[in-house]
Amino acid sequence: GYKRRYKTDNPSWDDSMIRLTDLVRERVGDGAVVLDVGCGRGNFVIDELTELFSEKIGFDILAESVEGNMTCDRMILGQHSSLSLPDASVDVVVSLWVFEHLEKPEEVMKEIHRVLKPGGFLAFVTPNKKSFLISLRRLMSDGLAHRLLKVLYGREEKDAFHVYYRANTVQDILSLAKKTFFSTEILFENEDPSYTSFNTLTYLASKVFTRLCGSAAHPHIIAILCKEKKC
Repeated sequence: GYKRRYKTDNPSWDDSMIRLTDLVRERVGDGAVVLDVGCGRGNFVIDELTELFSEKIGFDILAESVEGNMTCDRMILGQHSSLSLPDASVDVVVSLWVFEHLEKPEEVMKEIHRVLKPGGFLAFVTPNKKSFLISLRRLMSDGLAHRLLKVLYGREEKDAFHVYYRANTVQDILSLAKKTFFSTEILFENEDPSYTSFNTLTYLASKVFTRLCGSAAHPHIIAILCKEKKC
């Protein structure tokens, strides 16, 4: 598809899931315990690196949200602001497309910090609130946004949750990291013109938009935050 075409045109670029997977692979040791916060039905990063983990724990709010999850060895259900795990019990936390849904992200990050071992890290991808696409999404009702997701990307309404975007700019994440005692090792916006590429003309227009429009053309944020020391 258009991701592959953009990668061919821009060899230094990669899809956000692949970038995060590579960043986690570089930092995680063999036999690590990983926690997937907001695990849903699976996690691309953990699946790609499954041989590195001795235990894969999933955490989510609702039982129906994790139906069919084959990634995690065990599941914990509860509120994200209370992770129901001992202090310093996991080596790495991975969270994909979750931070935009957090009403109180500072509370959740404090809990993640608590359950991480010293030197452990949080790795996540989340939408960039400064991007053009998210600006449009914030103008829509949830109902309209869910219908468009289904038409454009095949996303079912049951897979779409309310969004707050309270941890969704580089500045927001830097501030939250400082408040919750994380050090910020990796934090950047990543482009992905495939979201607005439906034919050759829209692909070429998306490439120009990406090159000229900075944050507005970068729909994702990728982050690695470390506990106590650089990871």
